[in-house]
Amino acid sequence: MTSQAPGPGHTPPLGRSHRQPSRGPLRFALIGGGAIAHELLRLVEELSPGAERLEFAGHVTRAAGSLEATLPACDVIVEAAGIEAVQEYGPRIVGAGRDLVVASIGAFADPRLLPALRAAGTGRVHLTSGAIGGLDLLAAAGRTGGLVAARVRSTKLPTSLIQPWMSAAERGHLSALSRPELLFSGTPELAIAQFPASLNVAVAVQLAVGPRPPITVELVADPEAHLTHHEITASGPAGDYAFSIRNAPLAARRASSGLTARALAADLLRLAEERR
Repeated sequence: MTSQAPGPGHTPPLGRSHRQPSRGPLRFALIGGGAIAHELLRLVEELSPGAERLEFAGHVTRAAGSLEATLPACDVIVEAAGIEAVQEYGPRIVGAGRDLVVASIGAFADPRLLPALRAAGTGRVHLTSGAIGGLDLLAAAGRTGGLVAARVRSTKLPTSLIQPWMSAAERGHLSALSRPELLFSGTPELAIAQFPASLNVAVAVQLAVGPRPPITVELVADPEAHLTHHEITASGPAGDYAFSIRNAPLAARRASSGLTARALAADLLRLAEERR
């Protein structure tokens, strides 16, 4: 994905240089040891064909010096640990000339981060958006003045939307919901601050269309939402567009889309193919 327009299933890199192809498997390390990271490793191990083109180089942990010790052993580092990990590790990874694959696109709700990464070094940044369809179309329409309005409405199970900042009463209310309820309506910046693990889609859409039009984000809690549902609508002189996406959540973490790990695996395979 470029810094301007992510596309579904294809993430052209941002960065100041492209590496020359080299032989051997693509060596990748992981930031994060949660459900997405475990699912990614399972998928990579089971890839056929493809597993022989990838080599797992280990985890980056919170231990002092872990990143610096891991960098020489890998070509790419995959972030699957949340917004804070992108902010903390991203500039150091790019600055060391390594590629960074980002799962937590919500980090880029902060408009300062993308320029900071661009300026940090020669490593490339790949924003994983394979779990979202239609972004190329929205980028083409939005970045040429063809859109005047856009909305992302995400519907999830209530319990997956419970946040640490919520009071006991708010948590209990969500847990006991018997029908859909609009939980949030506002900008991606405000949404990602309150629901950091749930608004990657909204930020990806905003990155695609650019600063105009502003995106309206709606977050709905629905006890019947066994599949996470994203409704993306946009309109303007270019036309009227609507995308409906239903992703199965990870069994081990209902707040995360099961397709995220698949999108990360696809990105790694694409990068490995570039080396051939």
